[in-house]
Amino acid sequence: MKELILFLHVVFATLWVGGMLFLVFVLAPFVRKLPNRDQAFQEVGRRFSLYGTMGALSVLFITGLFNIHYIVGFSSLFDLSNPYTKTLLHKLGAFLFVVVISLVHDLYFGPKSINSALHRNMARLLGFINLFLSLFIVYLAVKLRFGG
Repeated sequence: MKELILFLHVVFATLWVGGMLFLVFVLAPFVRKLPNRDQAFQEVGRRFSLYGTMGALSVLFITGLFNIHYIVGFSSLFDLSNPYTKTLLHKLGAFLFVVVISLVHDLYFGPKSINSALHRNMARLLGFINLFLSLFIVYLAVKLRFGG
């Protein structure tokens, strides 16, 4: 069972981070050339928000809790003398930050970005911060794989 949980965790992390990388490096340069680029970004953003933010982050949270249970147990989660749990807590903190940024991006700045340059720039900035933090989380996951 624990292998299945970890498999789902990796697949949904791939969906989340891979989706953001696809948006930045493939889709955004293409969409910027379209005459209706703002509407295209809105539609893609809504769809990715549904699958990425709401779907993937929810599954990552649930599978992450199971992984904590299987790997270290909740009772030793706050053992700060252990490098593994220290790194795990950093990963959890970064994940919570990603969730907050994602919600602010998707529910506030994203929808308003079609009519406002300020909102558009904030949505773009939050997207890049989210991508950076998500890649940092992947780094921390690799670090955990090697003992923390």
